[in-house]
Amino acid sequence: MKITRGGRLEGDLTKEISEFISSFQHDIYIAREVIEINLAHLLCLMDIGIISKEEGKEIAKVLLEMHIDNIPPDMEDIHMVVESELIKRLGEIGEKLHTGKSRNDQVATAIRMRLRKFIIEICKNIINLQEIIIRKAELYKNSIMPGFTHLQHAQPISIAHYLIAYFDMFNRSFERIISSYRRVNLSPMGAAALAGTGYKIDRMKIAEYLGFDGLVENTLDAVSTRDFSLEVASNLVILMLDISRLAEEIIIWATKEFNYIELPDEHSSTSSIMPQKKNPVTAEILRAKCGEIIGELVSMLTIMKALPLTYNLDMQELTPHLWRACEISSKSISILSDLIAKVKFNEKRMMNAVIDSSSVATELADMLVRNYNIPFRTSHRIVGEIIKEIYPTSLSKIDPEIVSEMIYKKIGIKPEVKLIEKALDPWHNINVREVIGGPSPLEIERMINSRLQIINSNRKLMESIEEKLMNGLKKLREEINYLF
Repeated sequence: MKITRGGRLEGDLTKEISEFISSFQHDIYIAREVIEINLAHLLCLMDIGIISKEEGKEIAKVLLEMHIDNIPPDMEDIHMVVESELIKRLGEIGEKLHTGKSRNDQVATAIRMRLRKFIIEICKNIINLQEIIIRKAELYKNSIMPGFTHLQHAQPISIAHYLIAYFDMFNRSFERIISSYRRVNLSPMGAAALAGTGYKIDRMKIAEYLGFDGLVENTLDAVSTRDFSLEVASNLVILMLDISRLAEEIIIWATKEFNYIELPDEHSSTSSIMPQKKNPVTAEILRAKCGEIIGELVSMLTIMKALPLTYNLDMQELTPHLWRACEISSKSISILSDLIAKVKFNEKRMMNAVIDSSSVATELADMLVRNYNIPFRTSHRIVGEIIKEIYPTSLSKIDPEIVSEMIYKKIGIKPEVKLIEKALDPWHNINVREVIGGPSPLEIERMINSRLQIINSNRKLMESIEEKLMNGLKKLREEINYLF
């Protein structure tokens, strides 16, 4: 930390204080980005004559040779590591590079550069998860399962219908996260400490060199805002909440009582004492990771909640929470993708669960409304009474003729047995629900094809974003190469 001392301040910090305020443990995340920022700033300083071409060549050579794998505890941050190495190797020439910039705009820029990489990684992982889900839906589009409300059997649906629901949840997370990219991908460079710089630094040019789409224009805002980090972390919490919900269902469905799915061995563990156990450990950890992400966001919000403008060192403590949130989310998506790809649904058990319940009751009530002009509330009451009288037998197991007789005794109308037979058939329950987004096979087929198009569109979007980003950084490399 000697670089920033010796002027206003006397002596060195103690080792304990030095380590306490240092970000050395976490700045390794942005080491590459900080070097790229210095290269871009170097070109801008050369444009305005602060650094000559020969000096620029020497500085660029040192920067290009830097490979920072760790940061010494006695260094305050990655910026000091880079600057001290330049001064160590080039002396006074190395001291020139910090002209017109601050650690404040550098760190804000580097965080955005690293975060956009995480966004791209996470969004690509979501697309992969979506493809696995929709391929699974294709495999099980003719398989019936109970739909649930309050964790009680509600109405028959298909496994494909269930899976598409999660596809759509994850697609909204994709849209939220990729939407945040355009607010992340704005450059603070040129804001310096807070008030900009008296040197004629071309802010737009340095933004283009670093692959940004534009500027965080106001210099106070540029160095002090971390709302982009909070936005991404918030979006990751929503994503992880949906992952946790799915994990919870996997855990429940893997129980002996449900037996709806067969867990893959590689996502299970056994007991140290009970040899029969097959524990859903992957799903349990996915569920727990959601709690971690919520904790990271709460920490970030609490750190930022009362900070005055502009930069405060408190912000340094926010970034590790952001990196952990990104890493946990990205890994969780990959693990869930593998789990979903390998899990097997017990189709026979799920179909029997539908038959053993009376989840066809709504369709029976609807049939009376459609064919006999009975008010729904009346038909609802009648069907409810029948279910109570035949319990524990289910509607799908009782003779339709008996049901017809029971209805006749209640309201003096004897429905056709064929109509009742259809109403009590789980497949008819699904087929008749052709509303947009419903479980009917035709609608499932349409939704699957539509979601495959979404996957294709999302992939193209990611390719265009990556290409645009690489083109910006490619221009920086080309300009640097011209020096040699």
